Amino acid sequence: MNSNKRLEDRNKPLKRIRSLIVLLFLILGLNIIYYVVFQSDNLVVNDYNPRLQAIESSVIRGDILDGNGHILATSKIENNQQIRIYPYGSLFAHVVGYMGYGKSGIEAYSYLDLIRTKENLWDKFMEGFTNDQPKGHSVVTTLDLDLQQLGRTLLGNNKGAIVAIEPKTGKILAMVSTPDYDPNNISTNYSTYLKDEASATLLNRSTQGLYPPGSTFKILTALAYLQNHEASDFSYKCLGKDTFGEKTIHCYNNKVHGDLTLEEAFAVSCNTAFAHIGEQIDMNQLHNLTEMFGYNQRLELELETSNSRYGIENQKSASERAETVIGQGKTLVTPLNSAMMVSILANDGHLIRPYLVSQVIAEDESVIREQKIMDTGRVILEEDVKLIEGFMKKTSEEGTAIQLSNSQYTVASKTGSADNSTGAAHAWYVGYAPIEEPRIALAVVVENVGTGSAHAVPIAKALLDAYLIEK
Repeated sequence: MNSNKRLEDRNKPLKRIRSLIVLLFLILGLNIIYYVVFQSDNLVVNDYNPRLQAIESSVIRGDILDGNGHILATSKIENNQQIRIYPYGSLFAHVVGYMGYGKSGIEAYSYLDLIRTKENLWDKFMEGFTNDQPKGHSVVTTLDLDLQQLGRTLLGNNKGAIVAIEPKTGKILAMVSTPDYDPNNISTNYSTYLKDEASATLLNRSTQGLYPPGSTFKILTALAYLQNHEASDFSYKCLGKDTFGEKTIHCYNNKVHGDLTLEEAFAVSCNTAFAHIGEQIDMNQLHNLTEMFGYNQRLELELETSNSRYGIENQKSASERAETVIGQGKTLVTPLNSAMMVSILANDGHLIRPYLVSQVIAEDESVIREQKIMDTGRVILEEDVKLIEGFMKKTSEEGTAIQLSNSQYTVASKTGSADNSTGAAHAWYVGYAPIEEPRIALAVVVENVGTGSAHAVPIAKALLDAYLIEK
């Protein structure tokens, strides 16, 4: 017994070492499985992968298409070199992106799909005896060429952005950002664009531009109020300006709105009325609400996005509260996030995740992958949505978006004029239509031009008319 015990004692260190070795091999195996299953795509397209150039040269990169089959990006062979072509020039520059001087946009996101093929081993073997090159999968986007072209025309020489979403599916119909560039010439002009910081030509303002939301933020302020109050509880007499702490809040042109209900204050976008609301709501509750609508987090999309930022986290000074609830102060939002906000309202309070790539199809037109609608759940109570929808309808019929009052469809609207440090106000419009069965949700921002009523509403009306009447 003693000899057996001594032998067992001597074997204990060996058992520990053996157990450690087994554990290390197990960790290594799990690590390999992780990379194969979850990181294989990233490894393949990583610029440090020495096989990447060989893969690229052996396959003709697939096309990128709009939702109706128009080719937005394609490839051709010239002098044994593959040339990437963008038939519409600058029109889809920020969303489709470019190849040739790095990668951006959908070109970067769908890079692996564009160089993949369905070929079997025999086909690959036979290609070794010919000059034939297989063509990679094509990527079908949700974009609408006609709507994109119209949006670009309407923005003209202004800096700004337009995002249009089909609310019930999350399909992004248009994503315009100006100024833009021609991706066909990106290699030649890239350094020039980088140096021109004032224009920020390479910036996709739709997803990365951060703007004070101005009065479009009053949608969230009103929702925060309705979480703890009845709409009928509110009354306010506007004198054109009012002081909150150390800050004097002015209505546009110091207009005196007089006695207002909540619906009326919303429709005429009364700043002092909403600053007064800021004294009656919990700012932490408003903070939580903004995060439910996408603030302070990265929005899931096929492109790079900036995080919208809510202005204050705690109940700070009266002046900070007043600025925040009317969409000024430190609050910043992307046009994408603003379009998502009204899309949530159009969906009775549900967030349907927006997306840009609807299908990946092989050269033989078989579907490799298809995007499904992703309802991520309810954000706000339907009864509160219906109240806000009523306010937004009144805004279109009698308020700051009255230019939409004679439309052949009903519209839920909110305008904004966002003060900023770079000149005249940024003009905002957000909304959706038709109210009964929403087909399109819009966010429009035009930099440094003035009021949303004068500069963003006409753009929205032209887009809505084109999509809802002329199609």
